[in-house]
Amino acid sequence: MCGRFSLTLADLAALAKVWAADLDVLLAERWRPRFNVAPGQPHPLLREVAGRRRMEEATFGLAGPRGSLLPNARSETAAERRSFARPLREARCAVPIDGFYEWEGPASARRPSWFHRADGAPLLLAAVAAPAPDGRLGFSILTTGAVEPVARLHDRMPVILPPELVASWLAAGPPPLLPAPVPGLLAARPLSPRVNSIAHDDPECLEPVKGEGQLKLL
Repeated sequence: MCGRFSLTLADLAALAKVWAADLDVLLAERWRPRFNVAPGQPHPLLREVAGRRRMEEATFGLAGPRGSLLPNARSETAAERRSFARPLREARCAVPIDGFYEWEGPASARRPSWFHRADGAPLLLAAVAAPAPDGRLGFSILTTGAVEPVARLHDRMPVILPPELVASWLAAGPPPLLPAPVPGLLAARPLSPRVNSIAHDDPECLEPVKGEGQLKLL
C-alpha cells in the first residue's frame, strides 16, 4: 500500500531534467518540498503528452464511485477493474517521490517508518491517471506484494519503476510486464508519531525516533 509519501527536493526543475521532462510553469511556481503528501492533495506527476515527457500537477487519488478517492490500484488486477483498465492502457504515468510511509502497532499508538533509498536518490512509482468530473487530473499508484524491509510492516508496497522501464511504461499501448520488487533496495527510518497527522508537513516529520537513528531492516 502507499497512502502517504514525501518529495523533499527543493529544485523540481533539476528533477524534471533527470527524466528529460518539460516542467509545467504553474507547478514550478507553486512548488515547495513536501514531507507528508496524503490522498486528495496535489503532487507532481510525470507522463507523456504528444510524444514529450511532461511534469505537471495532479491530485493523489483517482475519482471513484460516489465521490470516493482511489489512491492505490493492485497491479495484478488493475486491468480487470473498470476504474483502472482504460488508464492502464492509455494513461500510464509515474509519481516522483523520495520516500513513503508505513505504520505498525495498535490503532491508538501507530508508529510510522519512512522507506527510502539509502543513497537518497528519488524514486519513480508506477501509476495511472484519469480526469475527475471537474476536469482535474488524478492518479492512483500501483501496488504489488511487499519485500523486505517493507514486508515487516505491510504485505503491499508501491511498484518502483527501474530506469530502463520508464519509457515503455509511459508509452501508450499494452502495459509492459512490471518487475518484482528488489529486496534490500530500500532502507527504513523509524519516526516519531508527528507524521501521523496530515496537518504536519515539514522537515520534522522525517526526524528519526530519538535514539533510533536511520536503520536498514533486514
